[in-house]
Amino acid sequence: MKKHRDENWIGPDGIESGPNVSENWYLSYDGPAPIVEDIYGENYGVDRGDGAVPIEFYIKKWGIPDGFGKTDFEQKIANK
Repeated sequence: MKKHRDENWIGPDGIESGPNVSENWYLSYDGPAPIVEDIYGENYGVDRGDGAVPIEFYIKKWGIPDGFGKTDFEQKIANK
């Protein structure tokens, strides 16, 4: 990974990630589905950007990630 400004970095896919990335980075992100690492409230913890994508946005754009989709909240969104 290449160090960028502040504490951010540029990953191998060219996407800026880190704590100083805009909270809505995913709105302009046009890459493959980010890898989901965990659930934090109504967000998936992901491996890029600022580390979070709202579950509702993620499911509508990329579907339910492997190993997830078991919570009532996720199921409600998936069944809309």
